[in-house]
Amino acid sequence: MSDELLAAHADVATANIGDAVDRLSLADSAIRPLWAGARAIGRALTVWTRAGDNKAIHEAIKIAQPGDLIVVNGQGDTSRALIGELIAERAKAKGVVGMVLDGAARDVDVLAEIGFPVWARAVSPAGPYKFGPGHVSVPVAVGGLVCRPGDVVVGDSDGVAVVPAEEAAKVLAQARAVEADEAGRRTAIRAGVVASGGAS
Repeated sequence: MSDELLAAHADVATANIGDAVDRLSLADSAIRPLWAGARAIGRALTVWTRAGDNKAIHEAIKIAQPGDLIVVNGQGDTSRALIGELIAERAKAKGVVGMVLDGAARDVDVLAEIGFPVWARAVSPAGPYKFGPGHVSVPVAVGGLVCRPGDVVVGDSDGVAVVPAEEAAKVLAQARAVEADEAGRRTAIRAGVVASGGAS
C-alpha cells in the first residue's frame, strides 16, 4: 500500500469506515483509546503473544518501520499490562504511530503526555512477563477481527477499524461517500431547525 493511500486516511472516521462495510471492520467496543483525542493511522505490524507476555512485542519494535502500527493479539488477557511507558518510548523512537492491544496496558498518563496512541481492552498496573513464546508478522485475531501484516489500521476516539490492504482504496471511497451523505443530512437538519425557529 502506498504512502499516499495511507495518508488519505488521515481524517477518516472509524464509524464511517464501519458504515461503509456493514460494520464488519470494527474491533469490539471493549478495545478503547486510553487517552482522550488519541488518533492513529498506520500499516499493521502484527504480534501474537502468550497472555501477559510482551517478548514478541519487543521483537516487533526491533523490525518496525516508520508508519507501522503494532497490533497485538494478547489473547484478551487483562491481568497484566503488555506495554507501558518505556516500550512506548522505544516504539515511538522507531516511528511506530500507535498500538492496538487485545490485552491490557499501563502508564496511561505518560502515554498521553508523550502523545503515543494506544487502544487496549483494559488498564492494569501489573507488568508483563518476558519469556515468550510469540510470533511477529503473522495474521492475528484482535477484538473479533482478522488483521494481517500491512493492513490499514485506523484508531480514533470511537475505537479501531481494520481494512484489508487490497480493499483500502475502495473502502476509503465508500467511507468518504458516507461522510458526504452525513454532512448533507446534518446541513438539512440544521436548516430545518433554523427555519422552524424562525417561523415560531
